[in-house]
Amino acid sequence: MRIAVAGADELVGPHVAEAARGRGHTVVALESVDLTGDGLSAALDGVDAVVDVSNSTSLDEEPARRYFTTAAANLQRAGAERGVRHIVTLSVVGIDDTGFGYFRAKEAHERAAGAGPVPATIVRATHFHEFPGQLVGRTRDGGQATVFGLRVQTVAATAVAAALVEVAERPAQGRTPDIAGPEPAEVLDLARAFVDHFGLGLELRTDDHTVTGIAENGLLPGAGATILGPSYAEWLHSPEAAALASDG
Repeated sequence: MRIAVAGADELVGPHVAEAARGRGHTVVALESVDLTGDGLSAALDGVDAVVDVSNSTSLDEEPARRYFTTAAANLQRAGAERGVRHIVTLSVVGIDDTGFGYFRAKEAHERAAGAGPVPATIVRATHFHEFPGQLVGRTRDGGQATVFGLRVQTVAATAVAAALVEVAERPAQGRTPDIAGPEPAEVLDLARAFVDHFGLGLELRTDDHTVTGIAENGLLPGAGATILGPSYAEWLHSPEAAALASDG
């Protein structure tokens, strides 16, 4: 197959491309294509399936909604023009019935992704194993860092990427079971394990205000979820974890 990766330069994108090539597919990386503007139709010439792992640069509801819905509509329009047979869109577990604006934008994204003529599949995954370390890197200030007070069941981005490629190979399903890692945990505990494993020597604080409107167990997978390893403890020994610690 010829598989286009929207968001090829995002966290999951390179892993999707690697997984697709590993399964014998040709990859079209859309990293230089503006999904909300012109040029998408030409980029999708000869493409069989699109895996959309693109993300908004804003967590605020309105700009995120504009980005997601415009990009999804453009992928549907350009995909139909070029004969794309399947669009697979990555989404997030727990976005239903929430007061968190970014999640409401992702709900709109899902609706737009499935609203066009190209058959579509929505794949919801929990937050990635990378999430706690990313928070540490972004909020690090001297000897301190701040993480969200959330309960999650993180999953490796590489595992989700491989699953997305497998979904793209099959006919559209509308919605797949949730994808999650093996164990629920507090983000603070995962971040502390990350900091300790790599000897970062940081004091961690909890932010309970930025992500208001999310229920206590709202980010955990639903019944019948697909559970994928490695565990978080195993992932800490991976090249991806080491690279994240080095970047921070």
